[in-house]
Amino acid sequence: MECPKCRHQNPDAGEYCLRCHAPLRYTCPACKHVQLTGGQCEKCGVDFAKYAAMLHFQMKTESEQERARLKQHSAIYKQLLLAPLTGGLSLLKYFRSRLRGE
Repeated sequence: MECPKCRHQNPDAGEYCLRCHAPLRYTCPACKHVQLTGGQCEKCGVDFAKYAAMLHFQMKTESEQERARLKQHSAIYKQLLLAPLTGGLSLLKYFRSRLRGE
């Protein structure tokens, strides 16, 4: 198989060029179709760069949601630990601020 970038002859089973390390085959992330060119899938039409960006932003959003959930849980535990020291006033103040949406 000839490398499209440097024109070096590579074995047919290779996935990357032995000289320049460019990919010889591209796999569509959506339908797993294997093709010789990148950019857009020949079978389903998915744009590889847009699909990767969409996955990146989806994972970023999920991690931000998880971080906010953990921060909320740690705030509750903090107030529960402080309750004996403050007589429960800090816990009441915390729940009042949560009800107001602060």
